Amino acid sequence: MRNLFPGDRGNEVTDIQTRLHAQGHDLGSEGVDSLFGPCTEAAVKAFQGERGLLIDGIVGPNTWRELVEAGYALGDRLLYLRVPNFRGDDVLDLQVQLNLLGFNAGPERGICGESVEAAILDFQRNAGLLPDGIVGERTLRTLRALRKAEAGREGKKIPERDKGFVSATSLDGCTVVVDPGHGGTETGLVSEIGLEEKELMMAAALRFGERLREAGCTVAFTREDDRDVGLYERCETANTARAEFFISLHLNRSSDPGAGGAVCYFFQRGHYFSEHGQRLADSFGERLAELCGGYLGSFGRNYALLREPQGIAVLVEPFFMTNPSEAARAREADYVDRLALALIGGLRDYVDRKEIA
Repeated sequence: MRNLFPGDRGNEVTDIQTRLHAQGHDLGSEGVDSLFGPCTEAAVKAFQGERGLLIDGIVGPNTWRELVEAGYALGDRLLYLRVPNFRGDDVLDLQVQLNLLGFNAGPERGICGESVEAAILDFQRNAGLLPDGIVGERTLRTLRALRKAEAGREGKKIPERDKGFVSATSLDGCTVVVDPGHGGTETGLVSEIGLEEKELMMAAALRFGERLREAGCTVAFTREDDRDVGLYERCETANTARAEFFISLHLNRSSDPGAGGAVCYFFQRGHYFSEHGQRLADSFGERLAELCGGYLGSFGRNYALLREPQGIAVLVEPFFMTNPSEAARAREADYVDRLALALIGGLRDYVDRKEIA
């Protein structure tokens, strides 16, 4: 599906408006009129805010998939392991319930993968049901009955099931996928002095990759040249490589030219967040603060780049392109080297600390 912007018309807009209306969002007096007007834009932004997405009022791949997934409630369809995996709020609800009952359904991302199937089978065996891995009416009925007995625990964060320890004890032997943002026709941000986000992030990614290889890592990139790469194609690269770490590099922007500093994001959806992702983001932040003089913090978001990879995923924005002094600093000859050193330092710090606080 193509990106849809305010001012667009057509059946695709009608579909978006219908889904927003079904989610309880106000479309104003115009209602479902096939025009992406101000009321629809406001509804899109409200939906993006609720789902932890980038609030830009544009319906791109991430927002569209979330709109589709929001329409599924547990019981609307049979759930089982298939390729491509089922995705949706029904899967998320299932994971939450299974995890609360002590069956490890994996990170609560709303993706019906192998960990969810294993939890379903384990639940069915313990409940005296046919262990077929299919969540149908009988399995749901039993699950709901047990859920009532466990009432009051919903909304509480279930600790990640690796007992809070990093599996890797050194970078040597780790697989890392580095994702330079944008590329091809997607330039990304452009500074007043002509610095392009896609070019700077490509240079930083390649230098970071060199440092990773020196540390003994196997490294892959979502792109190694100036070309278009789809959002979900980037995530698939990480999963195909079975990467322990997925690091996406982007730049920030603000309407305030004085806004500056580094920001990192980790996966969060509702009450669930990636503990390892948050810790890695914090480790990057400490090193980036030394590089650019300020770190605004680590924040949880439901971005596809953070949700889809099976490894530990972090999105790094080292500075604001809209800040003239920060953009000028990025033009310095050794900036890319210093950024790569900060990133490898943050990754080393994360592995060395091992235990999550």
